[in-house]
This record gives sequence, C-alpha cells and structure tokens, in this order.
Amino acid sequence: MLAALLASAAAGCIVQDRSFVQDRPSESAGSWRIEHRIDRITGKPAPSATVISTATNNKTVDIRDVQLQVTCFEARPVVRFSFDLRVGADRNSTFAYRVDDRPGDEVEATFLQDHRTVVIDDPATVAKFIEDVSRGSLLIVRTASLFAGRTVAEFRVVGASTAVAPVLAACPLAEPAKRKAATHDRRSGPV
Repeated sequence: MLAALLASAAAGCIVQDRSFVQDRPSESAGSWRIEHRIDRITGKPAPSATVISTATNNKTVDIRDVQLQVTCFEARPVVRFSFDLRVGADRNSTFAYRVDDRPGDEVEATFLQDHRTVVIDDPATVAKFIEDVSRGSLLIVRTASLFAGRTVAEFRVVGASTAVAPVLAACPLAEPAKRKAATHDRRSGPV
C-alpha cells in the first residue's frame, strides 16, 4: 500500500507543470475547475478552465478519459482537448461539436503530433465555441479519422461562462476584423 502511494505521489511530481505557480486557490463553476495560475517566467496571469469526461471510440471497447481545457497560449485563448487514446492526425481527421439541441458542425481544429490532442486556435472559431458552450449545458464532440475511427465525448458544461471569464480576462478574444467601408466625400470622391 505504501509503495503504491509513493509511486502515485512520484508520478504526480513528474507531470506537475512547474512553469506556473498558483495565484490563489482553485475554484469550481458547475463541472469546471478553474486554476488561477501565474507564469513564473513572465509574471503574467495564466488561468485555465478544465472539465473532464469520458470518450468512446468505435474501434475499441474501452472507455477513456478526455479533458477539455480553455487556456491562454501566446496571449490568446485556445481550446484544447486531451484524449487518452489516439483520435486522429491533421491530414485525415475532422473535429465537430454540438451544444444541447442546437445543430453542430465540423470546425477548424489542429490534431497535434501525439495524435491524442486536438486544439481549436482560430480566433473566430474559439469565440464561437466559447459563446456556444457558455449558453449550453451539454457539449458533444466527435473526432473522425481514417486510421483512428470515430471518438465521441460528452461534457457537462454548465458554468462555462463563469469558468472561462478569468481566461478571457488574461487573454481576451481577438476583435473581429472589421470591413473598411469606403466613405465618399461628395466633393472629392472616395476618401
């Protein structure tokens, strides 16, 4: 028993991210865990909001863990899904989501080289995703891959608005690109 406890404690030390320090105690919002962290290098806030669920895959009988995290990366918010199984690769995989009973669709996402991590980092797609989950209670995500099959996960996302607020305060969503409207001066033409 003691050996198992020491092994799990040692494993926890190995995976601990020492580039951050806790700014204040973690808190919850619905199923979300909110981490208030500070980047030890820059001294800037680096909060994250996380919810954990399980995923199923049509090629395996196992039920695996999956983590949804909204955090800052390079001064902008990103959405990161970390699966405990291979779910795809950029060249032959798709990512789609649906919130509650509102129809969903495939979105632009990056499958990282570990084949287990999917990231939404396009600013417009991140903004839409955050808006969707902030108004919902159940998020369903699906990855489809030629080699990894279909993987589906359901997340309880009640409290998302509260959970992602510290992240958006630390790294706000990008302003949507505004179209330049041609203005005309009657005397001199286009300005």
